[in-house]
Amino acid sequence: MARLLLFWTPLASLSLLFVLPVMAAEPWQRHCLDDSFRGADGVRLGDFNGDGLPDVTTGWEESGLVRLYVNPGPDQADRPWPAVTIAKAASPEDAVPIDVDGDGRLDVVSCHEGGRRQVLVHWNNTKYTRHKTELLDRNRWSTAAFDALDGQRWMFAMPLGKIDGRTAIVVASKDAKASITLLLSPSDAQAATARDLSAWQVIRLRDAGWVMSLRAVDMDRDGRLDIVFSDRKGSQSRAGWLKQPAELSQLNLTTSVWTEFPIAGQGREVMFLTANRQRCLIALRGGASLDATATELGEDWRVHSITHPSGIVNGKAIEAFPDGRVVMTFNTAAGQQKSAPGIWIRDAVTAGQPASWSVIDPTAAVKFDRMELVDLNGDGKLDVMTCEERQNLGVVWYQQP
Repeated sequence: MARLLLFWTPLASLSLLFVLPVMAAEPWQRHCLDDSFRGADGVRLGDFNGDGLPDVTTGWEESGLVRLYVNPGPDQADRPWPAVTIAKAASPEDAVPIDVDGDGRLDVVSCHEGGRRQVLVHWNNTKYTRHKTELLDRNRWSTAAFDALDGQRWMFAMPLGKIDGRTAIVVASKDAKASITLLLSPSDAQAATARDLSAWQVIRLRDAGWVMSLRAVDMDRDGRLDIVFSDRKGSQSRAGWLKQPAELSQLNLTTSVWTEFPIAGQGREVMFLTANRQRCLIALRGGASLDATATELGEDWRVHSITHPSGIVNGKAIEAFPDGRVVMTFNTAAGQQKSAPGIWIRDAVTAGQPASWSVIDPTAAVKFDRMELVDLNGDGKLDVMTCEERQNLGVVWYQQP
């Protein structure tokens, strides 16, 4: 299989990449946690049993299931993982580990954007969280809804730490009445009260079109986590961030107190992003994605293009390895690109030197989702965990050679 050799040349704020074919590297070995159901839609990591290993939650959108996978350890990570269905709920789009009630045990918050259109909390009722058998007991899990959120097509959730001692969770939706919304636990922060979801404060921060990403980053170095987001559709489509205000009392005022700062991609169909205060990588639908780096003052962003592999249009998610390599997932199940693979890695780019795209998995006509970079087999190298829903590869990870 051929791959692409890319030469990088700076021009103003853009990187121009010239394409030459060369031979491909070997694909990465794929390992499957689970392919038993339909529509695996996103992977999230959390240590549910305190063993220091990342467990995984995911929603199976077409099967209407929220599942937890308990990490079996590096020696068995290449086999199907022990798992439990913690809830049956239609059209889950996201399932995120969050200690919602503050009892020291990770719960799961799931977002539903199809027929159900709710944000649900799946309570972890285990007595001894270090006992895997308890975590894998379906009867140890119960479900409640944030009723005040019913009706929006909820896409994603994200923990935002504590605000004035109160647990903060951000949720985001798409289409009619879409928003980025902040949830704050009751001020007494007792677990029993925190489980009364009707007592949580609901604060609409921003109107939205179709939110694709939420990231918690202290963008302005003031000690408070801000909200980095990508909004895919509508008049405000862009990647940007919302500054957390200094005083809790301001949260009761207008949404403008969470001041919005643009990053890049205004008017573009921005997809998943990854961000820190210095750099934001943004996947786009189109021929190229974006690499935005903050200026020294942190007020503006220099934006460079990342040209996709030839003929592949629909960027989905993007991540960067510490050595500068970039990995991207794509939706090649749509349009005219169904013969193309959907997960690629690009070499680190050095000015005046070539960089190249290589295929991680040659499977064609695929639709991957967001990724996590994590060492799963204990060899000291970051692997790629993701999920795929058109060829039903399911919840998978790719072992870095």
